[in-house]
Amino acid sequence: MSSIILQVIGGFSLPSLYMFVLTMAMTFIILIAILRYRSGQALRQRVAELEALSEAGRVLVGAELDLVSLCELIARECGQVIDNRTFQIGLLDGNFYDIVFWTVDGVPQEIPRTFDLTDDSGIIGWVRQSRKPLLVRDFLEEAETLPASPRYVSDDPPRSAIFIPLISGESVIGAVAAQSGEPAHFSEEDMRRLMILANQAAAAIANGRMFEQERQRSAQLELVGRIAKNVSGTVDLRDVFEIVVEEIQDAFDFHMVNVFSLDVLTGELVLKASGGQEALPEYVRLQPGQGLIGSALSQQVTIVANDVAEDPRYQESANDEFAMPHTQAEIAIPMIADSEVIGVLDVQSPYLNAFTQTEKTVLEALAAEIAVAIARGKQLAWQREQAWLTAAQLQVAETVGRGRSLEDIVTAVSRLTPMLLGLDFCAILLWDQDRQVYKGVEVFGASPSFTRRFAEVRLAVGDWGALDAVHVGREMVCTQKKPPWGPYLPQKRQLDGALELHPIDTENEMLGVMIIDELATTEKRAQFSRREELLQNILDQSARAIESASLRIAQQEEAWVNAALLQTAEVVNSLFHLNEILDTIVRLVPMLVGVPSAIVLIRDDVREIFRPGPSFGITEMGRGLLSSLALEEAEVMNTNRQLADTGTPNPNYYAFKPPSWLSQVMRASQAYFFPLNARGKLVGALVVGLTEEAEQTLSLRWINILNGIAHQAATAVVNDHLYKETAERDKLAQELKLAHEIQASLIPDGRPAIPQCSVACYWAAARQVSGDFYDFIPLSDGRWGIVIADVADKGVPAALFMALSRTVIRTVALNRSDPAEVLMRTNQILDTDSQSDLFVTVFYAIWHPETQMLTYANGGHNPPILLKENGRSLLLTGEGMALGVIPEIFVAKNTVQIASGDTIIFYTDGVTEAMNEDFDEFGMERLYLTVRAHRHQDVSQIVSAITDAVNAHAGDTAQFDDMTLVVMKDEAT
Repeated sequence: MSSIILQVIGGFSLPSLYMFVLTMAMTFIILIAILRYRSGQALRQRVAELEALSEAGRVLVGAELDLVSLCELIARECGQVIDNRTFQIGLLDGNFYDIVFWTVDGVPQEIPRTFDLTDDSGIIGWVRQSRKPLLVRDFLEEAETLPASPRYVSDDPPRSAIFIPLISGESVIGAVAAQSGEPAHFSEEDMRRLMILANQAAAAIANGRMFEQERQRSAQLELVGRIAKNVSGTVDLRDVFEIVVEEIQDAFDFHMVNVFSLDVLTGELVLKASGGQEALPEYVRLQPGQGLIGSALSQQVTIVANDVAEDPRYQESANDEFAMPHTQAEIAIPMIADSEVIGVLDVQSPYLNAFTQTEKTVLEALAAEIAVAIARGKQLAWQREQAWLTAAQLQVAETVGRGRSLEDIVTAVSRLTPMLLGLDFCAILLWDQDRQVYKGVEVFGASPSFTRRFAEVRLAVGDWGALDAVHVGREMVCTQKKPPWGPYLPQKRQLDGALELHPIDTENEMLGVMIIDELATTEKRAQFSRREELLQNILDQSARAIESASLRIAQQEEAWVNAALLQTAEVVNSLFHLNEILDTIVRLVPMLVGVPSAIVLIRDDVREIFRPGPSFGITEMGRGLLSSLALEEAEVMNTNRQLADTGTPNPNYYAFKPPSWLSQVMRASQAYFFPLNARGKLVGALVVGLTEEAEQTLSLRWINILNGIAHQAATAVVNDHLYKETAERDKLAQELKLAHEIQASLIPDGRPAIPQCSVACYWAAARQVSGDFYDFIPLSDGRWGIVIADVADKGVPAALFMALSRTVIRTVALNRSDPAEVLMRTNQILDTDSQSDLFVTVFYAIWHPETQMLTYANGGHNPPILLKENGRSLLLTGEGMALGVIPEIFVAKNTVQIASGDTIIFYTDGVTEAMNEDFDEFGMERLYLTVRAHRHQDVSQIVSAITDAVNAHAGDTAQFDDMTLVVMKDEAT
C-alpha cells in the first residue's frame, strides 16, 4: 500500500503535493466535525428522552389517584414516548385479567372488561408466566413462531404490538400493550422506552392497588360490623333476614339477594327473605344439590359462577318458575355455625364476572355473621323450650317418684301424659312374663264402663299386629287398626284417627306399652316442637319406676326362693351318696312347692335310657312298677316334643301330658319336666306332677325353686360321674406312666461306641408314649446298623406298633447285609402280622468304619442331611415307601462316601413340622441354617442347638408331634 502511495506522490510536483495533503486534511477535519455533530444530537435526544421518562416516573410515583385514573395517567405518559392510539392496561386478579384502560385508534372502549385466563391464557398468560416483554412486528408473518396464540376481541385485529409485564416485587400484577394496524410499527427502542415506563408504572399501580384494597376492606368491614350490630339485638329471625337483604342491597346494588334457611325435618332449603329488582316468591323450596344454591348446601362450599350460562348446575334451576332470566353471575355461600350448615346466602348479578375474590371474601364474612345470628335465635328458642321441658320433666319425676306401688305409678303416668301433651286418650298395658300376655292396667279418656273393665283386657302375641311389632322391634308404631278389646271397646268417638303405640322398656327388658292418640292438628304440634322428646322422657321415667317397683317385688320373691334353695343346699351338702342326695331332694320338693309327687330320672349315656331314681308321692305298687321299667330316651323325647325338636340341653321347664301309666303312678293329670343339665350335658330329669285342681297354681316363684332344685340335683349327678371318671383317669395315668417307662427302656443309649464316629441323640414324646424311635444295631465285621423311624400315629397305638417294628427290624437286620432287603422283608412281616391300619416310615443305614462308606435305604422317611466339612450339604434321598401299607414294596439301596468332619443329621418330621402360634413350621431351611452354623461343634452341642432352635421357634405352642434326632459325625483322622 505504501509503495502505491509513493508512486502516486512521485507523480506529483511539490506544489501539487502540498495541495493534495491540504485537501486530504480538510476532508478529514470536515468528517470529524460531522460525526461530532451527529453524536451530540443523539446525546441531546437521549438526555431529553431520559428527562421525559424521569419526569413521567416522578408523576406516576407521586400520583395519589384511584386505579382507573392512575391507569389513564400512565397511558398519557406512555403517549409521550410511543404511539399509544391503540393501547390497554390490564390488571391480574387470580386467573382473571381485568382491562382497566383501553383505547382503539384513540377511541375509549367500555371498561372494565374481564377475561378468564384459566383455559386459554393467550399472550397475556405467556407474559405473566415468563415475566418477559414481547415485540411482535407482524402477527401474520410471525403466527407460527409466537410463544402463544393471541386472543382477539375485534374483527380487525392488529398487525404489530408490544406487550410489557407490570412487575411488582416477585409478582406480575398486570400488563401494558400497545398495538397498531400497521406491520413493523414498533421497534426495539419503543419496547425499551415502554419497559422503563412500565417498571415505574408497576410500582405506582401496586401502591394504588394496595390503597384501593385497604379502602375497600375498610368499607366492607364497616358493612359487616353494621350488619352484625343490627342483627345482634334482633331476636326474630325474619327481621334478621330482612336486615341482611336490605344492607347488602344498599352496599353492593346487586339485583337480587336471597336468604335460605335449612329445614332440619325435610332437609330442604326454604326461602326466608328476598330483595332486589326481581325478588323471589316466599314459597320457594330447594332440594340439596338442586341448582347452585342446593349445591352449596350439599357440598358445604362457596360456589361462584361468574357466567351462569357456562355452569350446568344453574341450567338445572333455570327451568324452574323462580329462576331469573336477567342473572349473568351468581354466588351461593353456605351459612355455617358450629360446623353445621343452617342456610345459604345467594347473591345474583346481571353482569358477567361480577364476583371477584374481594366480593367473595366480604359475602362469606356476611354469611358467617348471619349464621351466628340464626344460631343465636334458634338457641334462644331452644332455651325457652328447654325451660318448659325441664319443668315438665321435673313434674313427671316428682309425680312418678311419689308412687309407692306399681299401680300408683301407672295411674299417675296415664293421667299426667295427656295433660302435658294435650292428648285425648292414653292407655297402659304391662307385660306379664309368666303368662306371656299384655294386661290392661290403666286407661284415660275412655268411657266409665270401659275404664272399669280395662283391667280384664289380655292381649297375647298374635292378637294385634301393631302390638306384636312394638313387642318385637321395641319401637313406636302408628296404626289405624283398632285393638281387639273384645266386648270392652270404648265409644267410637273416642278412638277416631290413628293410635300410637310406644314401648315402655329398659335396655334389657320389655315392660309394657303406652297407647295414645295422635295430636289432632299440626298447630298443636308446632306449639311445642319437642313433643317427642318429652314423651320419650315420660316413657323412660315410667320404665325406670316400673322396673324399680317390679324389682322390689322380684326381690321379695327372690329372697323366699333363695331361702328355700339355701335350705335345700344345706341338706344336700350334708350328704355324700348320690341316692341319699336325690332321695332328700324329692322329699323336699313337695314341702317347698306343694306338688303331690316327684320323680328323679337318671340318664344312662351308654344304653341311652332313663332309669327311675328316688321318688316321692308314689305308692308302693307304683315304685315297684317304676323299678321294673327303664324309660327309652325316645319315649321321653316324644313325651316332650320341644326337647326332642331342639336336640340340645335346655335349662327351662316343659309342661306335658304324661302317658296314662305314668299319670296313674304319679296320681297327676299334668306334669312338668325339668331337665338336669350340667356341663352342657343332659344327665337326667326332675318330673313333678300336678292334680287337675292345681294346674294353675305353679307360680313363677315355684318354677324358680324347681329349677334351682333341678340344678342341685344335676350337680350331684355330675359330681358322682366326675368322681368315677377321676378314679378311672388316675388309673389310666398310672398305666400310661408305666408304659412310658417301658418304652423308654427300649430306646438305646444315645451315645453308642461306634468306631471312628461320635453320636448324640434326642427323643421326646408328644404324649406319654411315642411312635418315634431310633436304634443302633451292632453287626458283624465291625459294621453298625442305624435306624430312625416314625409311626403314623400318636399315643398308645403308635407305641405298640413302634415296639413291634423295632423288634422286626432288629431281627431281620441281623440276617441281612443289604439295608434295602432289610426294609422290604420288614414290610412283609408287618403287613402279614399286623391287623391295624398303622404304618411306619423307616430310614436304615449301615456304617462301614474301615471304608468310611454309608449304605442306606429309605422307606418313606424324611431324608437325613449330610453336612460336609466345608459347609456344603445334601439330602440322603432314596426310592421307597412307608412300611406296612401294602404287602410288596420296592426299596432302593444307596451308598455315600463319608469324609472326616462330615456330619449326618437323622430326624423325624416332628422337628421340621414344629409350629409356632402363627402356624409357621420350623422347616428344612431353618434346620439347614442351624446345623451349618454349629457344624464345627461336637455332636451333643449340635443336638442342643437344634432343639433350642425348635423350642425358640415354637415358643409357648405345645408340642403336637413326637420329635427324634440322631447326629453322627465322622471322627476319623
